[in-house]
Amino acid sequence: MDHLRAMRLFVRVAELGSLTAASTDLGFARGAASATVADLERHLGVQLLERTTRRMRLTEDGARYLERARRIIADVEDLEDEIGAAERSPRGLLRVQLPPGIARIIVAPALPGFLAAHPEIELEILSRTDTPDFVGQRLDAAVLLGPLPELDIVARPIGQLPSLTVAAPAYLELAGRPAHPDDLSGHACIPILSSRTGQPQPWRFRIDGRDTTFAVRGRLAFEAAESAVAAARSGAGILQLASYLIFEDVRTGRQVADVRGVGEKHHHPVDAGGATAVRGGAVLEGLDHAAEALLHLVPAVARQLEGLEHDLGLVVADGTRH
Repeated sequence: MDHLRAMRLFVRVAELGSLTAASTDLGFARGAASATVADLERHLGVQLLERTTRRMRLTEDGARYLERARRIIADVEDLEDEIGAAERSPRGLLRVQLPPGIARIIVAPALPGFLAAHPEIELEILSRTDTPDFVGQRLDAAVLLGPLPELDIVARPIGQLPSLTVAAPAYLELAGRPAHPDDLSGHACIPILSSRTGQPQPWRFRIDGRDTTFAVRGRLAFEAAESAVAAARSGAGILQLASYLIFEDVRTGRQVADVRGVGEKHHHPVDAGGATAVRGGAVLEGLDHAAEALLHLVPAVARQLEGLEHDLGLVVADGTRH
């Protein structure tokens, strides 16, 4: 027996004074209302209604049961409304891991709007490039650049971030512009060291529609992208980075200029991996929706960056995505 359904029926019978009227109001099959009330009485071991051919009235036990049943049904409806509102309006603590550059340049400036749209969300952002530890770090979602590690997580691509090869105007005036990636061996390149392997990350170009990697070496290498940008800005050499890390320098044209002719722009895939966490028994209501809204900031801003590059007339890829 569905106790709550039977309780709702009994309350409606008492309010309408008729089994037939209550059946019609609640959508019970013909005759089912009488059987349900009889089952409820057998379960309780008391008679709730006195029935005659002419009228129906509550017994003393029925009156007590009606009073409590109304309070229980009201509490259940309040709980359902509260849970439903929580689903519509996400609340709780949301922990997300983002690459430092994406956190600082793309996501952080957009957070006032996000927080205004989700007033009951508390947000903690970890700026890291290592493989996310969803359990140990109590993460709800993460954004990863490049190939996904082998993890048992739900992941999907959310966009593409283009990379640019740049150098300061002062360096190009002194050393000239490379016409092909093969020419980079005669230039001062500034590679980025992988935080995982400690080795310089290869540079990638799309040549004749095919993605090609080039191993670059230089007297100067950095693990931190911000330091590499500062060095390139001062004329130390040529640098290749994701465009969001250097678009402001390119946009102003005062510090870093696009190295044209080196090859078509290569796009780095951006992947998002998500996991749901329950911390200390607390239920995180609606956080999936909030996490989706937060992760949506990355491809949305990436599209703005691509529009910026197009406006500047920089090298544009042939549209092939992978």
